Amino acid sequence: MNIWVNVITAASGLLGAGMGIGGTLLGERWRARSSAEQERRASDLRLRDERKELLLRFFALVRDLERVAERRHAGEEVTAEQTAELTSRAWLLHVEVRLLCSQPVADAVYTLTECITEAVRHPTDEPVHLRLSDARLAAISSARTELGIPAATGP
Repeated sequence: MNIWVNVITAASGLLGAGMGIGGTLLGERWRARSSAEQERRASDLRLRDERKELLLRFFALVRDLERVAERRHAGEEVTAEQTAELTSRAWLLHVEVRLLCSQPVADAVYTLTECITEAVRHPTDEPVHLRLSDARLAAISSARTELGIPAATGP
């Protein structure tokens, strides 16, 4: 009988050690998964912030180009250097958007860049804001979708 007590005691000790090791391994695996998930989320947030900053820079530059196009539409003299600099920057930002954002955003930004470049280089009788409105709305809508921002409602 004394031997059974020793066997049960030893087995209990081994069972406890095994459970401890198993718990440690499971805890370590959970921690590693949790850490990887946190890193993935942080990476996703950094990419979202980078995309947001890029898109805001693009839309600000489009607004600058729109002002130049409006001045040209009003008959003011605008230098070729000024328009060339701004349109070049717009096309470079378009390339950055193509690298960082989804295809729908890149396509919408491309279309808006084409429209604003055309409006700056070739003024027409049509007001600039009307020439750009469809392309601008498409670009803004695709950017909002990309950034996970709900669509705007109302005026």
